[in-house]
Amino acid sequence: MRERLLKVLRSRISGAPLTSAAIIVAAGFLAGVSVLWASNTYFFIKSVGGPLSSPSVRLSQSEYPLISPLLLCNASDQRNFNQDSALAGKINGFVQDRVSKGAAEKMSVYLVNYQTGQWAGVDEDERYDPASMLKVPLMVAFLKYAQSDPGILSQQLAFNGTDQNAGEYFKSSNGIQPGVSYSVDELLRDMIGYSDNNAAALLEQSIDQTLLKEVYTDLGLPVPVKGPNIDYISVKSYASFFRVLYNATYLDYEYSEKALELLALHDFPQGIESGVPASVTVAQKFGERSVYSQTGILIDRELHDCGIVYKPGSPFLLCIMSRGQDFDVLAKNISDLSALIYKNIGSTISP
Repeated sequence: MRERLLKVLRSRISGAPLTSAAIIVAAGFLAGVSVLWASNTYFFIKSVGGPLSSPSVRLSQSEYPLISPLLLCNASDQRNFNQDSALAGKINGFVQDRVSKGAAEKMSVYLVNYQTGQWAGVDEDERYDPASMLKVPLMVAFLKYAQSDPGILSQQLAFNGTDQNAGEYFKSSNGIQPGVSYSVDELLRDMIGYSDNNAAALLEQSIDQTLLKEVYTDLGLPVPVKGPNIDYISVKSYASFFRVLYNATYLDYEYSEKALELLALHDFPQGIESGVPASVTVAQKFGERSVYSQTGILIDRELHDCGIVYKPGSPFLLCIMSRGQDFDVLAKNISDLSALIYKNIGSTISP
């Protein structure tokens, strides 16, 4: 069955339209213009008199509650344009406090306020290993293919490998079972909603790697490579996966919504989600990594969480990557920072 799936996937690589769209949008940004698109038609609107000061324009719709389709994107080559310096100061103060107390060796934060269009960051270009967070681009690759061939989600795959969840600290709550066949749709749910490494391994074995690599290259992100230097992506770069899902600019509306529905299945309640009210939806993905020396001595641990918090009236994207020695302490840092940001988003912050 897996060989047949590989044959189907390889025979239908059809990324050209999306790749062309990405090129068009990228060209617009490089030229210092804004891009407006609808019904697959692209318009360029030249910025006049310097950077635009108003937030981006989004499509008003209610059919897909987890996405906010982007219609007009403000472009600027000025790094500090629309930066929320007051909130960035509060975040930086929090991070410095936790690092000084030994609760973390490093914390990097990137945030986008979708109500105002402002962003904030602390060490947002520091690189980490995303670990289990790489399940998001794998999901996106399958959903991108499903746009042209929805039948792929019904394909059955059987898991007969070894358990890859055993070494995880935050273990999957509902892993797939050996000898049982699952549809691709079910595997996506288990991989994202329960962070099941076995489902992820089966899906990755079954997809043409060209399709997976295209997700990275289309978004201008580094393609993961195995090797000793695996801290290769920043929190700001990784946030691109969530930005294109919320904006519905890479997958269509239906599949962007589907992706965010899967990400809202509570795979890591100890992180960002625990810092916000239980009634608030959070679409997120976490990742953990432990690094040991050749003699088995722990060098450090990394714990990350990235997602969209649907605060009523003030939705925001929050990505946190961290490095330290204790997973529980790192999780507490993420939860506490999430609570701090949730409290301050949508309110006036005193310098």
